[in-house]
Amino acid sequence: MRVHRPLLLLAVTASLAVPGCTNDPGPSQPVVVPPSQLNVLRLPTGHHPLVSDTVSFYAKVGSNRQASLFFQNDQGQRGSEFLQFQIRADGLANRPDGTPFQPGDSILITITASPDSVLFDFQPHGLTFNPMHPAELSIEYEECHEDFNDDGQSGTPADSTIQRQLAVWKQELLTDPFLKLQSVNFEDAEEMEAEVTGFTRFAIAY
Repeated sequence: MRVHRPLLLLAVTASLAVPGCTNDPGPSQPVVVPPSQLNVLRLPTGHHPLVSDTVSFYAKVGSNRQASLFFQNDQGQRGSEFLQFQIRADGLANRPDGTPFQPGDSILITITASPDSVLFDFQPHGLTFNPMHPAELSIEYEECHEDFNDDGQSGTPADSTIQRQLAVWKQELLTDPFLKLQSVNFEDAEEMEAEVTGFTRFAIAY
C-alpha cells in the first residue's frame, strides 16, 4: 500500500527514525555500473498484468500534475499502483533542446513500463526539471513477492539482504551505464522514492 509523502526530503528524515526504511543518502562519488553488472528487479512469471503499460499526460508550468501506472487485480480491474510520478507547478525547467519553459507552457510526457522488469522509459529524453523543485518518482515493488533474486523462493535471508540494497538507478541511453540515485526504500511498504531532475530510464536494482 502506498505511503503518501509530499517530499523525498521529509521521507529521508523520517527514515532515520522509522523501522523498515532504508535511506540511501547518496555516495560522495557517483556509483556507475555497466548494464551487464546491474541486477534490475524482475517481475515474476504470472504477475498481475498492467492495466496499461504506458501513460501519457501534459505537464504545464503553473500546474501540479501527476500520472500513475496500475496493475490489474484478480478481477481484471484496476488494482495496486505500480508507479506514481509527480511534477510541481514550478518543476519544469528546460525542453530537450535546452530552451527554458515560459509561464503557461506545456509538454507531453510519456512513461512506458518494461514487460518483465521494474524498469521504465520516460520521454521526451532530455527534458529537465528545476533542481530546487524536482519531480518525484515513487515505485512499488510488492508484485515481486519478496523473491528479489528470482530463485523461486520468497522471503529468504538472501532476499532480505537484497531488499536492503535496492535503490533507484537511471540510464540515459541503452548503451550507457546505470547511475545510482539518492533514494529511500520503505521496506515494509515495498516502495522506493527518488527525486528526478531529468528524463531517462529508471529502474529499481541492486
